[in-house]
Amino acid sequence: MAALSFTQKGSIVMLAAALLAAGARADEADSAFKLSGFVSIVGGRTSGSLPADYAGPTTIDGKDCPCYTADWGNAGIYRERFSLAPESRAGIQGKYTLTPEVNFVGQVVIRGSDTTPNVQWAYASFAPSKSWEFQLGRKRIPLYFYSDFQDIGASYPWITVPPELYGWEATNYNGASVRYKSTVGDANLSASLFAGKETVKNSLYYRLYYDSRTKVTWSSLIGGDLELTRGPLTLRGVYMQATVRTTNAAIELDDTARLKAYGVAANLDFDNWFMLSELTQLTRDFDAGYRVTAPALTLGAGYHFGAWTPFLNYARYTERTTDADLYAITSYRRASLTLRYDIDARSSVKGQVDRHRDVTHNFGGDVTVMRISYDRLF
Repeated sequence: MAALSFTQKGSIVMLAAALLAAGARADEADSAFKLSGFVSIVGGRTSGSLPADYAGPTTIDGKDCPCYTADWGNAGIYRERFSLAPESRAGIQGKYTLTPEVNFVGQVVIRGSDTTPNVQWAYASFAPSKSWEFQLGRKRIPLYFYSDFQDIGASYPWITVPPELYGWEATNYNGASVRYKSTVGDANLSASLFAGKETVKNSLYYRLYYDSRTKVTWSSLIGGDLELTRGPLTLRGVYMQATVRTTNAAIELDDTARLKAYGVAANLDFDNWFMLSELTQLTRDFDAGYRVTAPALTLGAGYHFGAWTPFLNYARYTERTTDADLYAITSYRRASLTLRYDIDARSSVKGQVDRHRDVTHNFGGDVTVMRISYDRLF
């Protein structure tokens, strides 16, 4: 894999510089318009081999295997040569407050794997009270606990969020949502409903499988989540469903499936040690007459030693199908150790070692992954 190109480096560095300058100006002026942002410079490489009974592709998105897919939604792949391209990213967010109840939010992100600026957020918000908030526009699909801020490396202990759960062909939607917040005794309660649609004309996710352009449409998307926090414990549950159509004219692909997704997260955060866990299951019922079920989980624990935080994690992704002739399943599991050092309240460096196993021996092979990152908030 080639290292990050001059153009890619320049795009991320220029955006980071713009964030610094904009942040300085925002600090100097009390304005209705506020800018913020983030940058994560992530580099890594793999070592490993393809097993003798390997039955998968020897190249994925033009990258020779053995290899490791770190970001499925954006085709971020590591191989033996050190690279900054797969997961480096930078984003800038603007918020305009029209009145105390009405504001507008927009966010643009560029990546080492895709330097085209992509709009992640573009919505209007109306909060008539402290309990209710209505939003209309473009947002992240809140399927996972870290969905809203999965690009912001400073907000979690890993190098990036576990790819066993995070990263599908659609991560955003255009639509509406409503959120309610309240307190129940000593607990804080938050609940939301959301609905909309998303169309991806050239899916980076499917670039991992096909050389030609693949279009994906998630329609009739609807869901809701419920989150409860009491003391050190946070619990979250989510349900979502959609109709998914996938087309690729070059290979005469035209699939439609009904998607249902469930998720549960349980986190504990004490003064020094903490535990993070999340479990999801996505089920697709295809018009072709078969079903694919994909449960995934992540479980980890860490401990704070001043500015240092070691974090140990295990993650697993498994597929099951009702027709192995029509669908070849893939499954993975991975153990990782991360060491984070907080430089200050807004920046940190991390090192992470992953042992990834391709359980079904058909997509990438078994590899050890070594990564480092620098994360900064603006």
